[in-house]
Amino acid sequence: MGANSIVDGVRRLFKRRHNPTSSSSQSQCSDLKLDKDEQDHSGLRRLKVPRRVSMAAVDPHKKSMLDKDFFTEYGEASQYQIQEVIGKGSYGVVGAAIDTHTGERVAIKKINDVFEHVSDATRILREIKLLRLLRHPDIVEIKHIMLPPSRREFKDIYVVFELMESDLHQVIKANDDLTPEHHQFFLYQLLRALKYIHTANVFHRDLKPKNILANADCKLKICDFGLARASFNDAPSAIFWTDYVATRWYRAPELCGSFFSKYTPAIDIWSIGCIFAEMLTGKPLFPGKNVVHQLDLMTDLLGTPSAESIARIRNEKAKRYLSNMRKKPPVPFSQKFPHADPLALCLLERLLAFDPKDRPTAEEALADPYFYGLANVEREPSTQPISKLEFEFERRKLTKDDVRELIYREILEYHPQMLQEYLQVELIVLRGDLLSLKSTMAKVKEVVHFKGSTPLYLGRGYVHIKIVILRSRP
Repeated sequence: MGANSIVDGVRRLFKRRHNPTSSSSQSQCSDLKLDKDEQDHSGLRRLKVPRRVSMAAVDPHKKSMLDKDFFTEYGEASQYQIQEVIGKGSYGVVGAAIDTHTGERVAIKKINDVFEHVSDATRILREIKLLRLLRHPDIVEIKHIMLPPSRREFKDIYVVFELMESDLHQVIKANDDLTPEHHQFFLYQLLRALKYIHTANVFHRDLKPKNILANADCKLKICDFGLARASFNDAPSAIFWTDYVATRWYRAPELCGSFFSKYTPAIDIWSIGCIFAEMLTGKPLFPGKNVVHQLDLMTDLLGTPSAESIARIRNEKAKRYLSNMRKKPPVPFSQKFPHADPLALCLLERLLAFDPKDRPTAEEALADPYFYGLANVEREPSTQPISKLEFEFERRKLTKDDVRELIYREILEYHPQMLQEYLQVELIVLRGDLLSLKSTMAKVKEVVHFKGSTPLYLGRGYVHIKIVILRSRP
């Protein structure tokens, strides 16, 4: 890339950005108005999106069974009319439906046998909680969760999402003629969402094209927060999680081969870089067959990492493999991606830095010259960190009944009247039990100060309480 193009890009950057640390971008985003995103992509050609599975193509007997069984015993079923099946998996089925109250098209995800495995139920709890807390135009929205017929015995969950037509994986496969403007707008939306997620102190940990929903009008939204984690200020500086994270092809090199790894926002930045490269070529950038092959593909493009970078990898086998690897020079990105915008490649190199400390934050990436003319800091909000009280369940071993109660509590967030009744569980403090009263009130005040509808954890489970003091008889 010529020096002049870089200089010109930097000049454009300073013309475009203004007050990059403006507090106006710090909002909860619940009422964020983006002046109709159409202003961003009104000039973009509409995408070809793969056709959904039509109900007419489904076996008539199966269609009849679906109509009959989709909303088993759920009183709110009459509000929605299932139109077609748009997804199936081990979790259950997703149907496109019409909300008869509003006329809006929605996607209803029926999750079967939620509590068969506590780990799966916890993942669902985590996702619905995060999607309630993270409200942003570039993150998929939960519109409603249906109230189960029984608080203590329900097995299925019906989550009503905004309806999106496809996902980025299918869009990339179906559109081999994406323009540089498409690439730019896609990446901008993803980084804008990631800035919001990271300022909430949340790491997505499983970003890939299939977890990015898409519409024909070029709108993208990040979904699937089941593997996401929140980080808290009082946690140790080295945060370790032990479960599976990120499809290998989109996994950052510092995580390769390791299930016990320190997490930073840089892992999501790497994944976004891999996704962006896939947009440019139509093919996955690092389709490794195993960990060793994955590292080979990375170093074939990026060159052999420095000793300092290798030291940051926690897996000893991966570390030894890289240390003993023959010296490889990096391949110029202009050679790997000959038809791409030079400014796009400059940013891509930053996103795909082998060493996580060399990758930009989402906010820094949004300030890159590549987004000149598109980016606007007033439409790139941040948010407040999520409170650790929302994720107390992550700190203890849960039973099926625990998770069921916590999920029921989340469902009630979409049923305000039922939530109010749920919170009216009375704890009667008998006369003379002043020590217990004082201790309990201290805990209640702490929780109410944080958020009035937050459950109180008393050591054996989450309890919603109302104090009733009985007057002593004379």
